[in-house]
Amino acid sequence: MTDPAPPPASQPSEAAATPARVTATPDGRPSRTRWRRARWWLLEAVLLLAVFFGVQAWFTRDVVRGELPPIPGAVLGTPHPTVQAWRDDARNDAFMLYVWATWCGVCRAMEDNVDALARDARVLSVAMQSGASADVQRHLHARGHAWATVNDPDGAVARTLGASAVPTLLFVDRHGRIRGVTRGYTTTLGLRARLAWASLW
Repeated sequence: MTDPAPPPASQPSEAAATPARVTATPDGRPSRTRWRRARWWLLEAVLLLAVFFGVQAWFTRDVVRGELPPIPGAVLGTPHPTVQAWRDDARNDAFMLYVWATWCGVCRAMEDNVDALARDARVLSVAMQSGASADVQRHLHARGHAWATVNDPDGAVARTLGASAVPTLLFVDRHGRIRGVTRGYTTTLGLRARLAWASLW
């Protein structure tokens, strides 16, 4: 009588035969899956930046570029009778030109950002269609702003600059050339970065 044959060895299941996906190679380097994910995130970031700058370019397409045109009028809150005198007093440092209005909600939302920049950098503002100079000065005092300001009651200065909406911001280098333009809400970091760029020229 012969012994029965031993049962065949069990075959590993398909799930067991398939190795689990790992996130790193044996030597500790990131796996292909992680690299693909990182490349996708980078692509998304590049696309978002492209959309942002494209929208900004469209919104600011009419804003003047190159040499800053002359801005008439006295500078409120300072002894300077003209913008050129204000610039001469600052040794022609780079500055931010901020076109805003007392009735602008976005301007009010970012006024703290402008204040933060104005504490240690040059800021010149243009109050567009915001009433008489006395009204603008009362508004600045009530809100605690110390910006050097040119009143633009009929919007003529804003039209010269091509600023058809507020807030519009221009970043001017020490030679009087516009090195950056943006419209809409801008963070303090964004203001500082753009002015730093203008200061390099």
